[in-house]
Amino acid sequence: MSKKKDIDGNQVKMLASFGCTVVDIGKYFQCDESLIRKKYKAEFEAGLEGLKLNLRKNLIKMSLECQNTSASIFLAKNFLGMSDKTAVDLTGNLETILKECGFEENPYDQTGTEQAEAFQALGLSTDPTTSGVS
Repeated sequence: MSKKKDIDGNQVKMLASFGCTVVDIGKYFQCDESLIRKKYKAEFEAGLEGLKLNLRKNLIKMSLECQNTSASIFLAKNFLGMSDKTAVDLTGNLETILKECGFEENPYDQTGTEQAEAFQALGLSTDPTTSGVS
């Protein structure tokens, strides 16, 4: 592409504020994108920041003036740090948590009496360290 010598920095800033990429702006001015990237970096970045500012302003306006629920929820989550997920504190002792949930006894701590009786009826040992017949 041939380089166009009359590139206005204010136009680069304006196009960037509309959401145009460096490639788009280079095509508009019929020049290589590297020229925009190097010589007009400050103008391009200023345009992008202007775009972000306008988006924020319009989002807040939608939330407050238009009472848009989706915009309000987005702002609450992103700016206020709110969340719709409930956090579960798993840092405590598991037995304490189980007792709080209504499980008073831990079934893994109890000996399975039915299983032990069945093993004894068959003449087998319930001790895992010994194998074979008791």
